[in-house]
Amino acid sequence: MQLYPVVYLGENEGRLVRHVVPKSGLENEISSYGSEKDFFPHVDNPDLKIRCEENSYFQSPCPDTLTLLCLRQVKGVATSLIFLKDVVSDLDEEDLELLQQNRYQVKRPASFSTNDTTLSNIPILVKDKKGDYLSRFDYHNVYSDSFSHNKALEKFKSISLQPEKWKTFYLKPGQAITFDNQKLLHTRNSFSPTLDGNDRWLLRVFGLFQKPNPKFLVSENCNHHLTVN
Repeated sequence: MQLYPVVYLGENEGRLVRHVVPKSGLENEISSYGSEKDFFPHVDNPDLKIRCEENSYFQSPCPDTLTLLCLRQVKGVATSLIFLKDVVSDLDEEDLELLQQNRYQVKRPASFSTNDTTLSNIPILVKDKKGDYLSRFDYHNVYSDSFSHNKALEKFKSISLQPEKWKTFYLKPGQAITFDNQKLLHTRNSFSPTLDGNDRWLLRVFGLFQKPNPKFLVSENCNHHLTVN
């Protein structure tokens, strides 16, 4: 698999590798620096363009892949993956139709310095050229002001929390996992950090299947730093 590593403006100070580790003062933040709250199923950077979307209001592409490398693990803290197909298989046709309509709002994740940005009138689910579903679902940052569309979203949320659908990993130091950010959801359970240098510690890198269009670059001097709006 060939992947093109990228980072996005407003997150991680432009560094490709993000340290997924608890930070003092951010224990209650829903992000890779948080710990005290469950980080429920989500797609990373869901307010960006999903593969096969051509709408003009999108700029940079949403990460195709996410890689996590474990440097240190602690007992009881897992990384869990949920296949999107296992969620949509439990939704009826009406729900699926509603989730593909441009009636949802997506808030930029808390890990961004510009996390007060919300993108409106976009779908949660889209289909690629093969007819497979892709997603921008984020349990914490997606909503709708339409009763019927929000009802379908709440059903999606409920299904995504069914533990029998989760594939749970307790990565050991030196182990890495790479997965499709748009065809799987990922989650992390809450834990109480010690903040003494012994907490869970992973490294995260985003990847694209193709080199990004130069028009999305923050600067011509870096081929990996992408804009977000």
